[in-house]
Amino acid sequence: MNNEAKILLHILRAKKLRRKELEKIIGVNPSTMTYLLDKLRDYIEIEEEFPATGKPPQLISISEEAWHILAINVGRERIRAVVYNGKGEELESAEYKMKSEFLNNEGINELLRKTIEKFYDFDSIGIAFSGTVVDDKVYSKILKLERYEPVKSLKLKSLGVPYVILSDVEAIAAYESKTTGRERVFVLNYGTGIGACYYEYHALFSKDEFKNIALGHIYFGGDEKCYCGAYGCLETVASDFVVFRKYTGSSISFVEFIAHEENYLSELKTIRNLYKTNESKAKEIYSEVIDKLAYVLGNLSLILGVSNIAIYGEGSSEWLAQQIEMKAKSLSPNFNFSVRYGHVRDAVERGVSLEAAVNYVKKTFSKSRTSKL
Repeated sequence: MNNEAKILLHILRAKKLRRKELEKIIGVNPSTMTYLLDKLRDYIEIEEEFPATGKPPQLISISEEAWHILAINVGRERIRAVVYNGKGEELESAEYKMKSEFLNNEGINELLRKTIEKFYDFDSIGIAFSGTVVDDKVYSKILKLERYEPVKSLKLKSLGVPYVILSDVEAIAAYESKTTGRERVFVLNYGTGIGACYYEYHALFSKDEFKNIALGHIYFGGDEKCYCGAYGCLETVASDFVVFRKYTGSSISFVEFIAHEENYLSELKTIRNLYKTNESKAKEIYSEVIDKLAYVLGNLSLILGVSNIAIYGEGSSEWLAQQIEMKAKSLSPNFNFSVRYGHVRDAVERGVSLEAAVNYVKKTFSKSRTSKL
């Protein structure tokens, strides 16, 4: 990998770097750095700080027009697509509600095809799915995708731009790592389903390690059937399905609830905001969820050796994060970890856009391109 790519990748992770830091990191002298930065003039911005004395140090960041990234989040509740510029600012977006009739390979492929056709000006594309991604193939019980191949089905190679395919929780983990600077990240994606990802940053130029954990399908007991076909999955006893049934008094099955989730979005919105108006009621209906998640996350924190867990997803909140952390610490003195609410609602889109930007840099500069066409 050439020095231009190294410079851009370091800035992508750090957001801004002083010129002197870059010279030290890349291992070049000031004149060589001047040459490299000039070659990257279409991709970077250079600002000058104003010290009390001496020559002002330069701060290097990615420019707005460095690239445009199309990021798409394919979830159970919606498909959302956003174009971000080099500074991560949203330029345009489109959104579709995910209806039950679209839940299959053909239906989701058609929605994605229509979504991509709405956008014209992008340099790289990233798509994140609620499910598991293996070798760019998507497996998702909640979206009813079986060996779905977006690269082939959407003809992504014909777009002529780099692409990345991730799970939604991998995208969140990438966002967490690149925005917090943490080298080891554990994220929980909570809502009507439950997912988790452990992300370990090894080195800037090696492949980062994503460990997608099917947390919602670990066995926890009970006789409720899951959409995966098993009984007693964690999602059936510790997700928004549980609080929905408690709040409404419904006897709906988990399989039926997931199949027609779009019919219950109004009630789910009310439930998810209940803590703001009636905390005692919220504690009552969330008690089972909090107890079980505290137990599971506490044990995982010991297994993975993490001291911080970030919780994201439609069902998450600052209040829920605090309740889980307090419950975990009451269960065992060994459960010494914090739970932080990931308040960024478009973390999936931003995370997959960051991975798509990294891929764009690597693909572009492997071709020795140093100016935009």
